[in-house]
Amino acid sequence: MRKQAVKQVIDNNELDNARKTLRKSIARWTGKSDSVVTTIPGLILFRADEPSKPTNLMYEPRVCVITQGAKRVMLGDDMYVYDAHHFLLTSADLPTFVQIIEASLDKPCLGLVLDINQREISQLMVDSQLPPPRPQQSSRGMATGEVTLPLLTAFQRLIDLLDEPKDIPILAPVIEREIFYRLLVGDQ
Repeated sequence: MRKQAVKQVIDNNELDNARKTLRKSIARWTGKSDSVVTTIPGLILFRADEPSKPTNLMYEPRVCVITQGAKRVMLGDDMYVYDAHHFLLTSADLPTFVQIIEASLDKPCLGLVLDINQREISQLMVDSQLPPPRPQQSSRGMATGEVTLPLLTAFQRLIDLLDEPKDIPILAPVIEREIFYRLLVGDQ
């Protein structure tokens, strides 16, 4: 029992450290900008220094990760909140209302968005011989899931490529494939 508790503390520390490292990278690349479209196709980094009013926005197929702060997305009568511990996954174009609910100058809302390549997801399912997706309680095309250490470290490696632009065409697709795989074998 004691070994399990120690392992949980170590795992939590590793997750916190990975979150902190990713947060610093996003802060570095966004500076004072609201969002930065990176040289990696489909990867956008964002920052907000204060909460916002609800804004009408079309969410495309993508995964959204926040390393600090929180956002609320309203899809019809359903509400999804994601933060440093939960990501948001969207599998179709969806009209939503989005609101940053936790942000300040001292602790801005920092995150990233990665477009989902549905063709790549389909091919990955075939290549990996993954079972069909489990039926979900909601078929709305949007869900939240728990952020894991492997997912955070893959995103960190993707952002690290911004310092090595010549490596992006070769390595970014490989890392994105890993991210998609992690999403496929996760809860969502």
